[in-house]
Amino acid sequence: MKATAQVKNSEDKIIGFVIDGRFVAAEEARANQNVIDNLAEDGDNRLKSVQDPLPVVTLRRINQDRYHEITSQNSLSREIQEQFENWRIHKSDYVLYLSGARQTGKTTEIRKFIYKNYENILYIDLSVDRLRTDLEHCMQGTMNMAFVFAGFCRQNRMVEFVDSPDAVIVLDEIQESVSIYNLIRQMQDGLRCHVIVTGSYLGKTINSRYFRPAGNVWNLEMLPLSFTEFCDAFGCRELLLSISLSGRGRTEDDQKLYELYQIYIQIGGYPAVVDEYRKSGKKENCLELLKKLIQIFTEESAAYFADDKCRLVFENVYKAAFTMMAYEKKGTSSKDIQKVTEFVKDATKENVSRNEVNRAVSWLKYSGILGGCDLYHQGKVSELLNERRFYFMDCGIANCIAGLTPVDNRTVTGILTENFAYTELYRVYQSDLVKGDKPCCSVYQEYELDFMVVDREDRKYGIEIKTTDSDEPVSLQIYLEHHMVDEGYLAGKTRGGIRKDLYSIPIYTVGCRFPYHPDE
Repeated sequence: MKATAQVKNSEDKIIGFVIDGRFVAAEEARANQNVIDNLAEDGDNRLKSVQDPLPVVTLRRINQDRYHEITSQNSLSREIQEQFENWRIHKSDYVLYLSGARQTGKTTEIRKFIYKNYENILYIDLSVDRLRTDLEHCMQGTMNMAFVFAGFCRQNRMVEFVDSPDAVIVLDEIQESVSIYNLIRQMQDGLRCHVIVTGSYLGKTINSRYFRPAGNVWNLEMLPLSFTEFCDAFGCRELLLSISLSGRGRTEDDQKLYELYQIYIQIGGYPAVVDEYRKSGKKENCLELLKKLIQIFTEESAAYFADDKCRLVFENVYKAAFTMMAYEKKGTSSKDIQKVTEFVKDATKENVSRNEVNRAVSWLKYSGILGGCDLYHQGKVSELLNERRFYFMDCGIANCIAGLTPVDNRTVTGILTENFAYTELYRVYQSDLVKGDKPCCSVYQEYELDFMVVDREDRKYGIEIKTTDSDEPVSLQIYLEHHMVDEGYLAGKTRGGIRKDLYSIPIYTVGCRFPYHPDE
């Protein structure tokens, strides 16, 4: 092995070397100098080249090279980078708390962000037992957070810890340690550097031993690729965001976007799956990847529970959720858990309790696999009923689960269309455009409305999802006649326009183009 450069920080201090093309901290290099051909300690116990003086590379340059390497390997453009930047500039006195399902790209996008923006970076993967144990041990000795991380870096022969606004600490998989999780508040109060924590299976933190760090964190959620991001991967982002909602655009443009939508509702937005489709163009390859993802979710989720039945419960909760989406009316899900329990009992032939199923469903919601939909009872926004319906947070996962159920293909198409609308509208609720924290359906007498959205000016939008033009939009018309919504929209396979005093918009614009302006 051979050193090819010495690395200095902004204070002109040697903090490491480039060895065989990889950055190595000075302490690590010192501990392994016997296998590095051209480095040895001088009289002051500092490592130096035994041959010609080594050229100098800045730590900033090392980080920028790492950033370009990560982006070249992970070229999908993600909108969450803008939210990271907003936090860095305006909200970095809070700990950034990034949640989201496994495999959505949290670690990749965080790495892009930190290597692009910071000089001094301390990244700790808490799923690695040794690192987690070492950090917990350092935290037992002192409550001074700067001392904690300085000691951890020294113990693990990392670059010396720097507590400055140009430094960042990333604690990945924060749910793996109760003691570290519970010190998030102290990190926010006791450090000048920026702090980011991430977690995948945050259902674990429901446990009473985990303290809620509310008020000290800036919450962001990492989701699979939105349809806008998916279109961006195929060079159609600007087309999606500019296409006419009234049918005045070019037919071939509408067709191109609808074809992308058809692919998206089948394979979804998990980065690895989208990359596979970009490489192979084969949906069957994507479905195989999705099956592996579901297997990972199931095995890792079950590992957090002691009961041997958990794997069977998780496997069948997925199928039960999709089956209920197909056959249960909106607003009836006060009995959902009982119905899911009955489904799981029949499927597993095990004595499964309602509490076990409820725990599994809650876990999948916290883990970003399932999403809940609230209900405006009788069309009244003042009568909100929580969690009245299930949806999957990714259309590809929903499509993969559909193949494990007896639901017929026509019904599956309708469910995937509605699930697409849910996930796209869910992103609207992450913005400041609407009131509430998740999409809502509504029931008035026997009339069901797929979604009802209230914006910040209290304007109410009724949205009905259609897969064909044959069904009359009776529910939406009733809501308009009774003034329960101000505007009515049919979202489906259409180029847009006006139909029976209702606006119709292409289904693929239901989230990214809200609030809609079909007359423009």
